[in-house]
Amino acid sequence: MSRTGQVNCRLIKANKTLPAFQFEEKFASFKVKVELVTLKVHDKYFIGENWDTLLAYSNYVLNPVELVFIADKMRVHSELTPSEIFTRYQNAAKVCQLIKQIANDVTASNDYLIIFGQSLSINFAIDETALVHDIDPESLKELLSRDLHKEAKTGLVREALVTFLKNIDKTKRFTYLLTHFNAFATQLLTSYEQYVNNYSFDKVRREHQEKKTEYICKINKVFDDVATKTFAIPAGVWLAASKIEEGGLGSLIFFKNIVFVLIVFVLAVVVYLNLLGQFSSLSAIKNEYTQLFERLKKEKGIDNSEVDTYLNDLNTRDSIVWWKLAASMFIAGTMLIIVIALVCYATN
Repeated sequence: MSRTGQVNCRLIKANKTLPAFQFEEKFASFKVKVELVTLKVHDKYFIGENWDTLLAYSNYVLNPVELVFIADKMRVHSELTPSEIFTRYQNAAKVCQLIKQIANDVTASNDYLIIFGQSLSINFAIDETALVHDIDPESLKELLSRDLHKEAKTGLVREALVTFLKNIDKTKRFTYLLTHFNAFATQLLTSYEQYVNNYSFDKVRREHQEKKTEYICKINKVFDDVATKTFAIPAGVWLAASKIEEGGLGSLIFFKNIVFVLIVFVLAVVVYLNLLGQFSSLSAIKNEYTQLFERLKKEKGIDNSEVDTYLNDLNTRDSIVWWKLAASMFIAGTMLIIVIALVCYATN
């Protein structure tokens, strides 16, 4: 006579290898039913009821786990035990990375914003239906990895995504993109081919000149943003000089003079901190335009000597603004010393 028992198995962590489980002879007629009562999601593996449970986590679509065990199918999916659906899952993650690469921003809810004429948000949470068709992101990955026309290609991808997905419900956009990815990739490659055919080096040269002008304005703005604040120091010195009076050490007039010195000192510190912050901004702008124009040198048909001229002009403007900031700091320190000297003279 056989008996039927039920065992609920839960996931536990073991610090040592457990001995092999063996039935005693008297339990040989028992039937044991093992069922999954909870799921486990880890950075490297997933144990759960079905694919939908895993794919509901957008983070694990963007960063795929290495091993998936699906209880419904009683099957393990990994690189060692490959399957079509696991390959598609990994390719979906590659598409996520490409979107992340060209996205303008990320919201608090992990939606990736694509802005081209209008704003489009994409969330990577999907379901198993998104993995029905084969996905081949390699052509798009190769296109974006080349330095040639890098900025233009980023703009083309953004435009293609907005055009392709703008009429699709937000919650279904990424699923729609994956199930129609080949059509999207074909449309994008066609747009890029048209761009290359219409490529005008005169137009590119104008764009580079506009970039140069844009960065010159950014560099000048670094000093302009604090120029007004630097006038606080001369104003403070004038105020202190007009109020400082002669008085003996320890007198009321002496303490009033000390207050004026402290006012000028605080103004000087504020100006110093603002100026120091502008040095960092100036350095960041220089790194940005240097990388941009160095990358432009690698584009086919670009005159490197012309790009070097742009870089030299920008570096000259950068040096001028740097010295302006340094001179402002020196003047602020000098003014503070003058006020202190006046107080010392008045005290004597």
